[in-house]
Amino acid sequence: MPQEIALFRNFGLSTRQIVSYCQSLNAFTNTGYTSLAGNHYFVSLRLSNGIIIKEDVGIGYAHTFLNGLKIYDLNSRTLLCNESYNCVFYSRQTAKNYAVDMLTRLVMKTAQREGAFLNQDTVKRRASEIVNDAYYNNQMDNLNKYTKQLGY
Repeated sequence: MPQEIALFRNFGLSTRQIVSYCQSLNAFTNTGYTSLAGNHYFVSLRLSNGIIIKEDVGIGYAHTFLNGLKIYDLNSRTLLCNESYNCVFYSRQTAKNYAVDMLTRLVMKTAQREGAFLNQDTVKRRASEIVNDAYYNNQMDNLNKYTKQLGY
């Protein structure tokens, strides 16, 4: 997977870590690490139309937590938005909802700053389509599609 590793390295997954596709999560994950307290932390990545969603996940003795979300622009490799969470139980639906809200706020703020008017419901619907692609479409297919588009 040389081309995939080059892409992942740009978003916080080092080539020194094992990066693999996790079918049950439909995401690319690293091996992560285990803290002295016994909690395991890892990163998952999902690709969609021009973005990459990076989840920071922690698995404790009783619960799995969403510790943070970052959304990057695939083309420019820049961070678009970033949120950290405390005591948010992880579920795919929760992460997806947070990502949709983050993208919607980002687009609405950008439009406002540039003096453009956008319908928030329309923006949220489009953000939801993009995020749904990342969470429900096969990430191996998305990886092949976007690495070709980006020339990796």
